[in-house]
Amino acid sequence: MNVAARWRDDRPLHVMQVVHSLVRGGSERVACDLAMRLDRSRVRSSVCALDVGGPLAAELEAAGIAAHVTGRRPGRDARLIGTLYRLFRREQVDVVQTHHLTQLIYGALGARLAGATLVHVEHETFSLRSARARRRLRALSFFCDRVVAVGEAIRDFLVGEVRIARPRVALIRNGIDLARYRPGRRDFRRRIGLPVTERWIGQIARLEEEKDQATLLRAFASVRARHADTRLVLVGDGSLRASLEELARGLGVEAAVSFLGARSDVADLLPELDVFVLSSIREGLPLALLEAMACGVPVVATAIGNVPRVVRDGVNGDLVPPADERALAAAVGRTLDSPDRASALGAAARAWVAQEYGLDATVRRYQELYDELSPDVAAAWVRRGV
Repeated sequence: MNVAARWRDDRPLHVMQVVHSLVRGGSERVACDLAMRLDRSRVRSSVCALDVGGPLAAELEAAGIAAHVTGRRPGRDARLIGTLYRLFRREQVDVVQTHHLTQLIYGALGARLAGATLVHVEHETFSLRSARARRRLRALSFFCDRVVAVGEAIRDFLVGEVRIARPRVALIRNGIDLARYRPGRRDFRRRIGLPVTERWIGQIARLEEEKDQATLLRAFASVRARHADTRLVLVGDGSLRASLEELARGLGVEAAVSFLGARSDVADLLPELDVFVLSSIREGLPLALLEAMACGVPVVATAIGNVPRVVRDGVNGDLVPPADERALAAAVGRTLDSPDRASALGAAARAWVAQEYGLDATVRRYQELYDELSPDVAAAWVRRGV
């Protein structure tokens, strides 16, 4: 069946999100939220993970969303291009939506050979800093019907540094489920057996170099010296967990640091925090930051990537330079020392996210993008005689 016919028939449009894995990462969460929230009378959603599965697979299954894992081999895996082509063709995919450059590299040709519309989403810029990565993305962007940036800083980078024509770049901010992420404690501390009287400083992130939990641990050691009732709660897992645990021991704060691993109940945990800290040295627009703000938690974040477009210093949070443990400790301490200010920052953060970053608006904008592309794409393929 050719593409034009598929756009015209009565069945829902089949949109397949292509991601790295089904682990709870930022872009994976965005893709799965879209798959589960798009109007099912108009869109049939599925998700394809190139590398590995993960806990998001269970959420997708419970929602009746098909999930595929292709099992990419280490290094260059040229056979994966054919695997994806056959998957897109067999599943009659109308729109392939790739997240991050690697997924585009493997999915672009297969999508086009299968006659699908191709939408690509960039969630950050740090992986595109090399000239080689920028050249690859620019070349592959010509396969795409639209490239989506999740924030203004990312859009400006794609236009200015990658040199993708501005009309071909759509700005669609990531969104948060405001009904799920909301203020109000939910007895989480008692449930997991931690003291209810401590003040919690927390972070939700992979334990990897770009998140820079090492600086956060050093800053926490300084904070703990002045605020003995504090605990650092780290949610997430990764390759640096053992070394970070060793650093906590070396700093003498291991008893006040909880490594909780990856969790599915973050929406219950976040409102328990007294301060949310983003210590990253490389970042795009992290969902965990938006989720914390939606829960009315005062935030301290490094001024990188798209973060300063979201956190307005002194208005709805505090910004600090990256890799600066003294500035980070001072900002966290100031938040703990000023409960009224912290409460005002948290309320302003919730109001800002509710206004600008609701999930319903994100889903609606993607649906509008699919609708906008469909007639033009169909006509183009008809002209090509497909």
